[in-house]
Amino acid sequence: MSRIDPITRQVIRNAARAAALEMQTTLIKTAHSPLIYEVQDFGVVMTNRLGQLISEGSALAGFLACLPPTIQSGIRKFGKDGFREGDVILANEPYDTGTHISDVALYVPVFFDGELVGFTSVMAHWADIGGTAPGGWCPTTTDVHQEGLIFSHDKLYDGGKRNEVFYHFILNNVRQPAAVGGDLNAKIAACQIGARRYQEICTRYGADYVETALHEVLAQSEKRMRSEIAGFPNGTWSEEAYMDNDGVRLDHRCKIVVTVAVDDDTLKVDFAGSDLAATGPINHPLAGTAALCGSVMKYLTMPFDPTNDGHLRPLVVTAPQNTIVSAEYPAPCDSYGYVAEVIVHLLIRALSKAIPDRCPAATYQMYAFYLSRTDPRYGDTFIYGEPVDGGGGAFPHDDGPSGIMFVGNGDAPNVPVEIVESRYPVRVTRYTFNPENCGYGKYRGGYGVIRDYEMLEDHIMLQTSTENNQNPLWGLAGGGQTGVARTILNAGTDSEKHLVDRVSDFGPLMKGDTLSIRTANGGGWGNPTERELDRIRDDIKAGFIDVDEAVDAYGVDRKALLTVPDSTI
Repeated sequence: MSRIDPITRQVIRNAARAAALEMQTTLIKTAHSPLIYEVQDFGVVMTNRLGQLISEGSALAGFLACLPPTIQSGIRKFGKDGFREGDVILANEPYDTGTHISDVALYVPVFFDGELVGFTSVMAHWADIGGTAPGGWCPTTTDVHQEGLIFSHDKLYDGGKRNEVFYHFILNNVRQPAAVGGDLNAKIAACQIGARRYQEICTRYGADYVETALHEVLAQSEKRMRSEIAGFPNGTWSEEAYMDNDGVRLDHRCKIVVTVAVDDDTLKVDFAGSDLAATGPINHPLAGTAALCGSVMKYLTMPFDPTNDGHLRPLVVTAPQNTIVSAEYPAPCDSYGYVAEVIVHLLIRALSKAIPDRCPAATYQMYAFYLSRTDPRYGDTFIYGEPVDGGGGAFPHDDGPSGIMFVGNGDAPNVPVEIVESRYPVRVTRYTFNPENCGYGKYRGGYGVIRDYEMLEDHIMLQTSTENNQNPLWGLAGGGQTGVARTILNAGTDSEKHLVDRVSDFGPLMKGDTLSIRTANGGGWGNPTERELDRIRDDIKAGFIDVDEAVDAYGVDRKALLTVPDSTI
């Protein structure tokens, strides 16, 4: 019989959730980089003393399940008695933290009455990590040491005392020390506020009582998740997909294979058959792969329930050693995000054979870019980078959303035009939906965006991050595939240039040069010939499609399309 009454249990659960959300707000309010305070390229969690997830902020889904295993790795390194109040620990080894070294995890042990009761943690993308590419996302590295500074559960603060040598070593080895230092302090502040709130909960109810209540919450969540999975049909389904290239071997496609099995109340995901770790930096560590699989499982079952460790217990993820989805040291991982997107959508496609009414088509493959100037001879140095919105995959019951962030990043926003123009020597001349390609279907994919920039100063370098332009992602149930991204320099001029693949250290772009970023749409769901006429007419009115294209894409009769009582197209 439970020792905790159900009302108090829920109060404690929601107090922990509120603490994580306050951590998130603290980080947003104090960070220096727009990538954190606008795009919200971070994850925030609280764990118990065992490193098990008890609450999270509403940030990047792919990060949140990576932080508890990172903390658990730290517990194995230091031992349960190896932490002191006031410790601040940094970790970013990809094979440990699950993403790439630009996403630095910072965690803080929480003590109450001298005893370790939990941890608070933040993972966020740093403005720079000192690798070959300013800002990160190195496109052509061949081992992790080329990608920047590596932290292996190193104590920046030991018992409340900052390691000044370590701190200045970090700032002296990044291109944007002011931004990195500011963001680092913001992460510490967020963890400290979370620790304080955790201690307040323990003060009110007692540490043992809180621990017992939260263990019961995790057990309840596991029971509910297993019940959801038990409602799926038992079976095994496999899918595969290809990456265009790994950034180094440009003529070699990399294969990812997933096999998903529903075994009563357990979901098993195996990546046997996937290619070995790539030469270039698109590799994905297994810790991150497992985290993404957990995100997909949660998304398709209990999307509105605040996530904790219990939700993830019915999931078993396996892969052969050192594949593209289970990379091991020293495999390069800095451009891991392309594979992350394919993992998410490949798993959803496999599960669509079991639960078709829950599974959307694929979103656009991610597009991100950097504009930078790191040589002070040409002006003030800066690094401006962000992922750019695109089209969401269509649902089994409705059109996909337009202008959203790719699925692995949650619904993170773009940096507002006003922030971009006030901080960087560029002008945003257009920001609109991109109707250039469509995931046709009974329900169409959402539209990507067009974001145009004009350079206001000289000697600005460009880096782009784009994938699956030769092997686009897919629609479902007969829907059309996603589109492809395009990068155009000086569009509409005699010097117009199309960049087909990703580039790094491209330029310099000079004052007056323009850059047009055009992201792809999401995939469609269902047979296009089943699309309702009113939906097609709405798209025509909105300027997303013209009449001729609608007739060709959806197989509709032109006269029927144009004959609308009391309406004119």
